[in-house]
Amino acid sequence: MKKTAVLLDFKRINGKILKSLSNSLKEYNTDITPVQGRILLYIDEKDEVTATDIIGRFQSINKSTLSEILNNLEKNGYIERKESVVDSRRKNIVLNDKAKDAIKILEKNFDKVAHIFLDNVSKDEYECFERILGKMERNLDKIC
Repeated sequence: MKKTAVLLDFKRINGKILKSLSNSLKEYNTDITPVQGRILLYIDEKDEVTATDIIGRFQSINKSTLSEILNNLEKNGYIERKESVVDSRRKNIVLNDKAKDAIKILEKNFDKVAHIFLDNVSKDEYECFERILGKMERNLDKIC
């Protein structure tokens, strides 16, 4: 087994997941991309979120890409950036009503794709996959 092939396997599978999510989101007539959706869902989980928090959570997104994503979300009426009451240097990212409506669609969409992704995968197989994936992530943490 060529160990470098696993990196391409993950890239290929990630591409298929993103394409599935994107196609599914189009069915709901939304202008949200899968990456924007993941960010909105993350913001929805937290009390206060800054761009720095998002970078920490989504380490594959760099600052300039995140800035562009947030600008688009703000322009399209999903988020606002508000000064923190605790620290005036911080800009919290807050969901608007439009985003809260979109969250419901996003959750349905992500659940639908996850259900298809895990079809024919037993509970034991999934738990084994989770353990292996956890090991791989911890290995990468050593170099990141």
